[in-house]
Amino acid sequence: KEKSKNQTEVKSTDYENIIKKYKNKKTKIGIDVSHWQGDIDFEKVKDAGVEFVYIRVGRGDGIGEKYVLDDKFKQNIEGFNKVGIPVGVYFYSYANSTKDAIKEAKWVMKQIKKYKVDLEIAFDWENWSSFQEFDLSFHKLTEVSNAFNKAVEKNGYKGMLYSSKNYLETIWSNEKYAVWLAHYTEQTDYQGKYKIWQISSNGKVSGIDDNLVDINIMYK
Repeated sequence: KEKSKNQTEVKSTDYENIIKKYKNKKTKIGIDVSHWQGDIDFEKVKDAGVEFVYIRVGRGDGIGEKYVLDDKFKQNIEGFNKVGIPVGVYFYSYANSTKDAIKEAKWVMKQIKKYKVDLEIAFDWENWSSFQEFDLSFHKLTEVSNAFNKAVEKNGYKGMLYSSKNYLETIWSNEKYAVWLAHYTEQTDYQGKYKIWQISSNGKVSGIDDNLVDINIMYK
């Protein structure tokens, strides 16, 4: 989910095509956003048929470093709340202990407490290229994720783990919390349980002009 600006050169997927193909009685189609999407026209996004959104609340800035609020978080959550699109949030984590993860969860809850958050708070940990620096076993990493989700659920929110198919199959042993699966394909063959499938990272949706956007399918 850490985006690079040059994404716009990539071939895009029209949001309406995803609706045509995947929308039915058991699904909702939505997006996730961060500062990469720039200034969003929330009414246009609603008119385009976006039924839910996950907003990046912030991220860690390295192991043991301070947390950084996403530049557009306030604007995004206020805008989506105003037009009545159900909102969840995600946090890009650098936690390397359960203590860190609980601290992150508390920080996230502090940022969102005055807003309407109907969907999950998702834990997003993707530091695989520098994994050695975290001094973690895969088992311990799952404990870190569970500690984050347990902390948010203790406070009345719903927890969720975001990860790609590959890592969900090989690393996480998450049984307790909802899963947000990232797998950019037309038909996922992921065998585990998941609530949300992030089907595309190159979506084009009316109301978001600054960049492409991730498209998600939620299963009821």
